[in-house]
Amino acid sequence: MTRLSTDKKKQFGPLVRWLKVNFSEAFIAWIHIKALRVFVESVLRYGLPVNFQAMLLQPSKKTMKRLREVLNDLYKHLDSSASAIIDCAMDIPGLNLSLQEYYPYVYYNIDCNLFDFKV
Repeated sequence: MTRLSTDKKKQFGPLVRWLKVNFSEAFIAWIHIKALRVFVESVLRYGLPVNFQAMLLQPSKKTMKRLREVLNDLYKHLDSSASAIIDCAMDIPGLNLSLQEYYPYVYYNIDCNLFDFKV
């Protein structure tokens, strides 16, 4: 048992250094994947030519409901089927609408709270 604890202590330092170096690279790649998903989803929903503006919003929990209402009012003309999809669960392979939120605009949540993760 003491051998395991000494091995753990010996490997802890290099592990922390490796994590410090590679976390930023992994985070940058993750954000790039989110940006690509926004682009692809926008093209699939609204077609070509590409004419959209991507934004990153960070509302407080108090204003989230009001922001959703305003965005729905502004962009409901883009996807009239959004209200019908919300009401009925569809089973489309690769598109799990019954378990995720669907809006007439493209929305992806970026959860940056990395301390409250579940194992």
